[in-house]
Amino acid sequence: MEQNENEETTTDMEANDKYVFIGTHDQMMQDEVLKRMSSELFVRREFRKPDDKGLFEGFPLDLLVERTWDTVEDILVHIRRIPCERGWINVEGQESEDRRKTVVILGSGWAAHALMKIADCTKVKLVVISPSNHFVFTPMLAAASVGTVEYRSMTEAVRASNPLIHEYIEGKATDVNVYNKTITVQLNNLLSGVSPDTEAPPTITMEYDHLVTAVGSQVSDRGVPGADKTLRLKSTDDARKLRTAVGECFEYASRPDVAGSSAEQIKERSRRVTFLIVGGGPTGIELAGELTDLFGDVTRAHKGTYPKLKDSVRVVLAHGGPELVPQFEPALREEALKALENKGVEVLLNTRVTEVSDDAKLSTKVKDPVTGELTEHREEQSLPVGLTVWCAGTAPVPFVETMLKQLPEEARFRDGRVRVDPWMRPPMPDGAEVGSLFVLGDAAAAEHRSENENDGDSLLPSTAQVAGQQGAFIARLLDRDYDLTHTPPHVQIGNMTEDGINDPSMTQWLKFRGLEQAPPFGFLNLGMLAYLGGGEALSQVQVGDVNLLSWAGSVGFLLWRSVYLVKQVATKNRVLVTFDWIKSAIFGRDITRL
Repeated sequence: MEQNENEETTTDMEANDKYVFIGTHDQMMQDEVLKRMSSELFVRREFRKPDDKGLFEGFPLDLLVERTWDTVEDILVHIRRIPCERGWINVEGQESEDRRKTVVILGSGWAAHALMKIADCTKVKLVVISPSNHFVFTPMLAAASVGTVEYRSMTEAVRASNPLIHEYIEGKATDVNVYNKTITVQLNNLLSGVSPDTEAPPTITMEYDHLVTAVGSQVSDRGVPGADKTLRLKSTDDARKLRTAVGECFEYASRPDVAGSSAEQIKERSRRVTFLIVGGGPTGIELAGELTDLFGDVTRAHKGTYPKLKDSVRVVLAHGGPELVPQFEPALREEALKALENKGVEVLLNTRVTEVSDDAKLSTKVKDPVTGELTEHREEQSLPVGLTVWCAGTAPVPFVETMLKQLPEEARFRDGRVRVDPWMRPPMPDGAEVGSLFVLGDAAAAEHRSENENDGDSLLPSTAQVAGQQGAFIARLLDRDYDLTHTPPHVQIGNMTEDGINDPSMTQWLKFRGLEQAPPFGFLNLGMLAYLGGGEALSQVQVGDVNLLSWAGSVGFLLWRSVYLVKQVATKNRVLVTFDWIKSAIFGRDITRL
């Protein structure tokens, strides 16, 4: 998005809240409302030159229309499920007469959860395998780790996601045979620490017609010494451990051995409540913002639980790149840096953590004093820390490598993920059925096909938004009973086949929409959000590649909260999260260790 060179973009009294208006200067001056907003609300304007591309050039109108029809189709599927959910119709029927295809889903994250929600269980038999028995709204893990919201408020049990799920198995997939279409599962030891029986849980083998691999990713510490001992923020267990650890750090810094006023005691007390966050992506900055909110609560005079530690607490954010949250537009990256620094966060850019210990080793690129450009020279320093949270980088989980050994070499992407086609199918070896295996979410290397021919193709980002849309896409492919062995998949003709159920009404619906052939996956980017602490947030709203508006500050915070509330998976979660926000605003955040 370009700026008019003749327009001043900021004022001396510009507030933190910023609004991006896309239009012409004449349009702004002719509109009385916008003129008033410009003068009274410190609106930041982004103008286009008259010869610039139109605002809606590249607007994904076709994809929006397609998603609208998809939503109508999803509603009809949910209506169709009502008699089954209420027990009026037995969807399971007799085992010998059940001709539904068995779809095994590995995982319970964004992709798997979206598939479970949308899949028509009158046509497919869903079996979910995951070591975690719930879905978690991961963007709020940072809030859960400091007590802003409770864990159960942002989770939904797998079995509650779709009451018609055939079976849920709490375990982890350890092997797969793509020729025989079988999956090996190591069951979880559910009675660990309770039962005297110490035998390892059994391993089972299951058959499938379609296997959906949505196993997510793991944090990559790149072999940094000591990084394997750091805390992470990928699951509710991680958030629970971090919440406990933060409370322990405050108690540790409140012990009598560091309560004095000597230089050594002051230094050691500060070390015990120095928190190092590695990674300046959305997770890193949201955690930094949540921690500053927590510390503001617990160190308040008279009302806080640790007022004596007010001058000792430090939050240090180390990021290897030159700017925070590179996924956002440049103006919002600058706002993120300013907002965090204003809240007391020490942000170290161009800095790598080379060793994690009580004295973490940091390596920072040095700028040329004359040109201001970064050089290859690095400055080494030590940072005494009490707690380190690693929020940088991801890597495939071990099962992805196990699966890749069964697939041809062209299925392996350079970072260890699985390369997939536009229908989320990986290349299959000779003798294995195409369309029997799908890979979604962080485990998949899927190309993003831009409508602009000059942009070329790039990989889709590993985000919750992408994974959720991929899960819904596969659910619809299965609901429509496409013949997935063909490229592109196409509608099967006939009311009933040996392979499964074909719905004549669905066939007519697809003909009406012109979808006799399955369209490739298209990602509809709706923007990004990130919390900065202190009632401020980044909000970048877009449709496809078209940026509509960007806010930074309190208005962005309102938009952030509104979207996160609406995106909760159930009404129960929306109510619980709302009460959690009200509770933390009135009574502060609770760091009681239970």
